[in-house]
Amino acid sequence: MTMEKRYLKIIVYLFIALAMGGCVYDFTPDSKDLQGLDKPLLVIEGDIIVGGTTIVKLGCSESVLSGIENGDIEFMGASVWVESESGETIYGDPAGDFDNLASSSSDFSTFVIDTENLSLDGRYRLCVSVPGRGEYRSAFKSVSISPQIDSISYSFAEDGNGVQFEVSTHNDSDEPLYCRWSFTEDWESNAHFISRLKAYRDIEDNSIKYEERDEQESEKMSRCYSKSVSKDIYIAGTEKLSQNIINRARLNTVVANDRRVSSLYAINVTQTAMDKEAFKYWEGVKASISGTGGLFAPMPNEVRGNIKNDTYPDENVLGYINVSTATHMRRFVYAIELHMFKMTCNETAYPDSVWMELYIRGDVPIRYGETDKGTVNKNEVYWTSAACGDCTTFSNSTRPDYWPHER
Repeated sequence: MTMEKRYLKIIVYLFIALAMGGCVYDFTPDSKDLQGLDKPLLVIEGDIIVGGTTIVKLGCSESVLSGIENGDIEFMGASVWVESESGETIYGDPAGDFDNLASSSSDFSTFVIDTENLSLDGRYRLCVSVPGRGEYRSAFKSVSISPQIDSISYSFAEDGNGVQFEVSTHNDSDEPLYCRWSFTEDWESNAHFISRLKAYRDIEDNSIKYEERDEQESEKMSRCYSKSVSKDIYIAGTEKLSQNIINRARLNTVVANDRRVSSLYAINVTQTAMDKEAFKYWEGVKASISGTGGLFAPMPNEVRGNIKNDTYPDENVLGYINVSTATHMRRFVYAIELHMFKMTCNETAYPDSVWMELYIRGDVPIRYGETDKGTVNKNEVYWTSAACGDCTTFSNSTRPDYWPHER
């Protein structure tokens, strides 16, 4: 089950638990308690980012009641817009597979709204129109100002088998600071050997032949880049602290044998501030997803979104729309700093009698052997595994625009 599906399912369970009062006792639900549980629930995900770009994803949960046939919510013809309390309206455009927030789930529709020029003094809400379901609106909210990120740091796991990335920030205001973080990761993951030969099967005599790769093709196989987007919930607040300082809040952990730390790793963190209501919502969701309490454990009553259907205000809608500015910071970490990633790669010279077996297995030819006199021996070829000789088998070759050129 994907993180998105797990998140949605748990939130739906949470609604049931809230209806039950958060504890185990005899309960016979009536029609009001079951309202909406026999069909998918609408999910609206995204924050209004003042001074930047607002990304909104529409989706649907699975129905909770078993034995009910239902389909996904149809989003064709849906529209999304931001309204100000003064009457300003900004419509969003369908985004398709938006690079930084592409979801692995096919039941999401993504919209992009240009909210760069919104005033910091305004109050705003998100509006969504879904054909056959009506119009949904979040509550008007003032803009929470996100402070700058002070640093992105890392520390090693206690067992030495991973590295933990952390974020620090502070606020000079007397009011408590509540923050949520998301991030994208890019990493360079290279092949251990550079393949100079390309093997192909000659159909006529059923043998393996070779041709030399050009420099560009060898480079493409030996240097690759990958990307990932955060999916967990990362939040912290200072309400219970003596100062408005969030020091080294934990983000993600990368284990030692992960290719993300095999060469060069970059994490780009986005920080958004929020008010106490929004923080309590995400705190409740995070506690539920952690699985520490289970379905029948006490559930915080604050775990309710701020989105309502105009026509059916009692309809359960999953999601919370925050309004804030956003700040960003990127950090590069080289593998030589961490001394963690280890992978054993060998190149072995083989005669032509085993080339077909290696080719079928998916191994990669590296180079020709040499004779005793130092000349090329085309009857002997050095091979290695695909994981050691062709990074495109586990990554791709799209280099980020901002990647260091000296690499």
